Amino acid sequence: MTVLAPDLSVTTERLTLRPFAPADAGRIRAVVEARHAFLPPGAPGHPSGISQWLAHGVHELHRSGQGVHLAMDADGLVVGAISLFKTLWGAGTAEVGYGVHPMHRGRGYAPEAVRGLVRRLFETTALRRIELRANLDNTASLRVAEKAGFVREGVLRAAELEDDGPHDVVVFGLLRTDLS
Repeated sequence: MTVLAPDLSVTTERLTLRPFAPADAGRIRAVVEARHAFLPPGAPGHPSGISQWLAHGVHELHRSGQGVHLAMDADGLVVGAISLFKTLWGAGTAEVGYGVHPMHRGRGYAPEAVRGLVRRLFETTALRRIELRANLDNTASLRVAEKAGFVREGVLRAAELEDDGPHDVVVFGLLRTDLS
């Protein structure tokens, strides 16, 4: 099994992708209180859970060896989050997901973060394929995948169940050889 570096950090032109830290508590509190939905799964829904989440919860995926949640940091401000998950080291596959704070959308942070993380993963791990999935009706996420160089591979009908019912999901893939 391959293990991601404990201090995995990626620097792109405008971003630093880094592990969430206790110093992020103030920013995460503002996000939670405003009910912005861009943090990784498992993020606290109430400010009382922030310290525990930053100390332990957000790092559980990494400790399990199945992926990582990283903050998208722009000039010292957490503008989003990016995650690697569903990692199957034996098969060399994983999935990437992301979210950007509503005040920072439309600036190209998501495709920049995806490109940076994927490039680093292909350089430093045995991963050979990374998937990205987006709801068919989420035009912004579809654009992120395309701008990040992912190839649209197909649509999974009614594959995602949300509060308003089932949604079709577009599957994108990027192979290590696509970057050659």
